[in-house]
Amino acid sequence: MEKEMERNEIKLPQFDPSCLIAEKDLNLGDHIYAWRAWGLFSHHGIYVGNGIVINFNTPDTESDKAIADVPKKDAIPESERCPRCDYVTGGQGMTIVKTCLKHFGSTFYLYKYGVSLAEFYLSSRGTCCFLDARPLQETVDTAWEKLKTGFGEYNTLTNNCEHFATYCKTGVKFCAQVIPPLILVEKAQVLPFDQIPVEKLLRITAGK
Repeated sequence: MEKEMERNEIKLPQFDPSCLIAEKDLNLGDHIYAWRAWGLFSHHGIYVGNGIVINFNTPDTESDKAIADVPKKDAIPESERCPRCDYVTGGQGMTIVKTCLKHFGSTFYLYKYGVSLAEFYLSSRGTCCFLDARPLQETVDTAWEKLKTGFGEYNTLTNNCEHFATYCKTGVKFCAQVIPPLILVEKAQVLPFDQIPVEKLLRITAGK
């Protein structure tokens, strides 16, 4: 019974040193992330060069104010952002953020694409994806476009920063952090997430 519970458990975020990346090693179009709130969740963005990350956040919404006091372990508060950090807001709840690396996170990690399903199931949520990535320049172009046009209204479960970054990289919204440990399937059957058909898993990770 204990082994079954352990197998079904979704791993909490881990600080995987193999994914740690230095600024000098970043490529334009890399999807990077930094841990927040003592590692409870990760914040994601696309590196577009010159020390700038484009990412999705909601600094002006009530939902963001509600979590404003949650420590962002790896980041400098928004109130102390430098002139290089710029918010481009397309309306209520729709904010794409241009952030310098210093304020995105003092330590950041490279998100992995094209991993096997086995590696995906064994990895911490919010660190990798089994979809293949687009060319780096196409990723950069998409991030700059969304900086101008927005990415819709922010929603923690259905439209968040990981959804944004994976969309820029693949053309598909994908967030592994929203996957519950047990998932309801047909005929009221409940299965652990690693037994769910890929098609259904993709709907969940896309926020559908």
